[in-house]
Amino acid sequence: MVSNERFASACRDTPSYALSRVIELAKTGRVRYAGSRVQRDVENLAYRPEDVHRCLASLNACHFHRSEQYEPSGPWFDVYHVRYAGPADAVDELYVKLKLGPNCLVVVLASFHRER
Repeated sequence: MVSNERFASACRDTPSYALSRVIELAKTGRVRYAGSRVQRDVENLAYRPEDVHRCLASLNACHFHRSEQYEPSGPWFDVYHVRYAGPADAVDELYVKLKLGPNCLVVVLASFHRER
C-alpha cells in the first residue's frame, strides 16, 4: 500500500555523527558535495575547497544546532551554525548541513551557505 502522506522531517538535539571523525576527514580533504546546489553556494561565497575543509575542521560542539531526517528511513543530517572568517576577509555566519558517507570515509556536504 502506497501512502500519499508526506513525512514531516524529524529533528533531534544530539548529533548523528562523531564530530571528531568529521574534523579528521575534513583535515585530509575527504569532503564531497551532495549536489550542484552546494557547489554553487560554495562558489558564491568565493570559497575554495581548502577553505571549506578548514571551516569544517574548525567545527566544535558549540556550533551544533540539530540533527534532521527528511524521510522515515533516510539518513540523518547534522546542522551546524558557525562564524567563520572566509576568504574575503569577512566573518561569515554559515549554515552547514552534513552527514558521513558510507563506512564513514567521507563527509557529504548537503548545505554550505550564509544563514538566511
